[in-house]
Amino acid sequence: MAKKTLPAVFLSLWMLLLLLLGSYYLIFAPRGSEYSETENRNLSGFPEFTFKTVFSGEFGEEFETYLLDRFPARNAMITLTNRFESLLSFATHEDYLLIAPDVDDPLVDDEVSVDLDDLISDLDQSKDEPSVPEISDTSEDISMPEASEDVEDPAITPKPPAKLEDYPNWLGVYMDKGSGQTIVRNYSRTNVAAVTAVLNKYAALLPENGKLMFTVVPQSKYANQFVNSSVKNSFYADWDDVVNGLGADNVYAFDTAEILSEAIKKGEYVYFRTDMHWNPYGSYLVYSQMAERAGKTPCSYTDDFDLTVEQPFRGTYYRDNPAAYMYVEADTLDLLMPKFPLEWRRIVSGDNYKLIDFLDFNARSNDRYTVYLGGPAGPWTYAECENGETENCLVITDSFGLGFIPFLTTNYKQVHYYDTRYFDPAAVGGSVADMIEKYGIQDIYFVVGDLHSFDGSFIISGVNSQLGK
Repeated sequence: MAKKTLPAVFLSLWMLLLLLLGSYYLIFAPRGSEYSETENRNLSGFPEFTFKTVFSGEFGEEFETYLLDRFPARNAMITLTNRFESLLSFATHEDYLLIAPDVDDPLVDDEVSVDLDDLISDLDQSKDEPSVPEISDTSEDISMPEASEDVEDPAITPKPPAKLEDYPNWLGVYMDKGSGQTIVRNYSRTNVAAVTAVLNKYAALLPENGKLMFTVVPQSKYANQFVNSSVKNSFYADWDDVVNGLGADNVYAFDTAEILSEAIKKGEYVYFRTDMHWNPYGSYLVYSQMAERAGKTPCSYTDDFDLTVEQPFRGTYYRDNPAAYMYVEADTLDLLMPKFPLEWRRIVSGDNYKLIDFLDFNARSNDRYTVYLGGPAGPWTYAECENGETENCLVITDSFGLGFIPFLTTNYKQVHYYDTRYFDPAAVGGSVADMIEKYGIQDIYFVVGDLHSFDGSFIISGVNSQLGK
């Protein structure tokens, strides 16, 4: 008798569970899309129910995503899972899965949905006399501005004429370690031009004398080839020639490889050994040149911050493949907190925001680079600074901007942070163009790692489409 009753009881409990779950989705589950603090992304809303979406299969796919995103107690389960993964050191953080030279970035979409020709057609190629700048001599000393000197806001001057076809078909990042020049990263001229067209769109929204500074940061796996070489002749790129040549008059490209090569030749520590990123001091050197171009006095790395050093710091290369990095010297992580009061705000909806830690010391022990700003975030965050400044800036970036943003807090009243992967126009109440206008952005700093530069959808699709104009 008991054997016959058991299946019936199980079936009844299963039916009751389905009934309760169905009631939850029918009555209590949210219908609209909303931002999740726990997962740092937008949760799906209830899909549109129409004849077209049902018969195309679109409704079924989106409804399945909705059911998963709105599962009861999902936040608690995600938190528990994250803690478990952290304890076991699973490689889960999307920005740091690149742990070997041949592993592709899962965020890069080779199928770019934007028509590159349409973007490039926006560039002015009708000028008669092309002027292609030559690759600069990397042996030249790069002068660092003193923190105390006054810097005037330089006027925007017209650039010499240039045409796309006057540049090489393939551009890249180059290195000479004593056996001749080799290319370590290459980009198509078409893609670089398309990115330049996107930069021009953003620059056109800036007020009088507003400037857009742009750079691409090579990963440490490239830079450390130069760091570890016995002969260090040169480390530089030539994509910046195209951006500077075809960019609007107020668009300026900075060659991070060349800037940091000078520091590397002097034995300065600018890249992590066990992590894919530049370190805060490396980002400071590039920030200094960008800030000076924007007419700002670069801050002092040592005097303008409360500086603490976390050591040893073993980055995500070490975390994801400890055996390969067992004999690599551990890194140190500089933690820089501005000496003046500031609030780090994450917009929740419209003008409503939540205060979060500028330095999040609760960041996972195996992902400590995300101490800065709590890691890549959305849908929009910004620093409100009590520093006596009056202008606002926008930083368009990926994870490479985390250690870069603190320096700008010394130069602007508000420093806004936008990452296309986490942006949600519904949550912030408008497009990126709307946000630029709403907050009176004076200057834009565009800082991305080479993963998200010219050969993926980060800029050409995401940053371009979210502008809204």
